[in-house]
Order: sequence, then C-alpha cells, then structure tokens
Amino acid sequence: MEAHTLTSTPPRAESSTHVSIVKVGAIAGIAGGMVMAMWQMVVGAIAQSQTADPGIVSSFWTAITSIPSVVFGNSWFHGSFDFWPVALGLGGHMMNSMILGVIGVALAVKILGPRLNTLTAMAFGMMFGIVLEIVIVNLIVNGIQSPNLLYTSTPEWSWWAAHIMFGATVGLVAARLLKRS
Repeated sequence: MEAHTLTSTPPRAESSTHVSIVKVGAIAGIAGGMVMAMWQMVVGAIAQSQTADPGIVSSFWTAITSIPSVVFGNSWFHGSFDFWPVALGLGGHMMNSMILGVIGVALAVKILGPRLNTLTAMAFGMMFGIVLEIVIVNLIVNGIQSPNLLYTSTPEWSWWAAHIMFGATVGLVAARLLKRS
C-alpha cells in the first residue's frame, strides 16, 4: 500500500508542474502580447510611414489589421478602424501570444530550471523574441505575404523592438509567477 502511494505521487507532481508551466506561459504570453500590441499600435500612429500598400500609411490600426491580411488577403489590411480585421487581428495576436508564451516558458524552465531568476528569464525571453522575429516574421510571414503588409505596417525596426519587449515581458511575468508557486 505504501509503495503504491509513493509511485503514484511523482506523476501527479510532474503533472501539476506541466499545468503550472502552461498556465504561467499563457498568462505571461498574454502580458507580452499586450505590451507588444500597444507598442506597435502607438509606433504606427506616431510614425505614419508608408506601408507596402501605396494607399495606406501606418496608423494605430495597421499592425493589427495586417495580421488577418496574412491569411485572408490584402483587402483585410486597413489604415483606419474596420471591426472584423481589428477583431480578428487582436484575437489572432493574443492567441499566438499565449501559445508562444507557453513555448517560451517551457523552454526557459527546461534550460534554466523551474526557479527562474528574473533578469536571466528576461534575457532569455529577449533572445526568444529575436528568434520569433527572425523565424516567424522574416522567414515565414514575409515568405508567404506579398507585398509584406505585416512587416511594413509599422516601421520595420519596430518589429524587432516589439519582439524583444514581448520576450522580456514573458520572462519577467513567468519568473515572478513561478517564484510564487
């Protein structure tokens, strides 16, 4: 009876650790996604730079509407508020942020251990953000979308800063939440 109890305890503990990492990653991803979205929306509004669409300059809405344009085509890209492109853009961005937050936190815990040091986690997150920028935006999205509406929806440099901020926020939030548990 005692041996049965001892062998069944570790899988539960391991299972709760996996649930905790998923929950922490999702929360950290939401926080990082909100920081990234706010950054890109404000930069777009201030910069008012030319996008890949000759008729649209960057605005508060261009970064958000560029997200559904990757899947649904160039007609979803707008320089002004249009409900469906904005709603789908924000929804898609937050869903991606949660998924990538879980992946980032799982990698950080696997590489750095479950008790993340805040500064180390933020530095790891920044590197994770740079990898996301290179792989997802520069290789995948820019390879799919022509013209590059997403990448030019705000000044190109702002995407690098946005992904670095996303990763730093994910690292910060994850380190703080994992220390609590």
